[in-house]
Amino acid sequence: MKSMVYIIQPFGYKSSLTKIIKKFLNEKYPDKKFKIKRYYNTKNRTTLANTYFIINDPNLRSWNGLQISQKIRKNEPKAILILASTEIDYIKFFRSHVGFLGVIDINNINTSEIENYLEDSIKLSQKDN
Repeated sequence: MKSMVYIIQPFGYKSSLTKIIKKFLNEKYPDKKFKIKRYYNTKNRTTLANTYFIINDPNLRSWNGLQISQKIRKNEPKAILILASTEIDYIKFFRSHVGFLGVIDINNINTSEIENYLEDSIKLSQKDN
């Protein structure tokens, strides 16, 4: 089984992040699987180095991307996590001890930054698998 790329976001969340990821993977890594998920299932433990883009929007009361990231890290120690947040608080993210590969400002999405994170995560996951 190969590692996968996921985006975990609330239902109906609008962001260009999904389109950028799909386009990049289709062009450069057409065999790489990509899924959009609304939640993280803690029952699915794996030793694969899956890549997760997690939406963090503190304005959404029922959604806590930082907490979801912590659950993923606990269940998948090798997972590659990239936080896409509407509020950038590096001290808070660092103190969470999650160990993000990167943090993206979702209000100012930079396509090349996302592509670089994807490229790096795929290289890292190939080393681990």
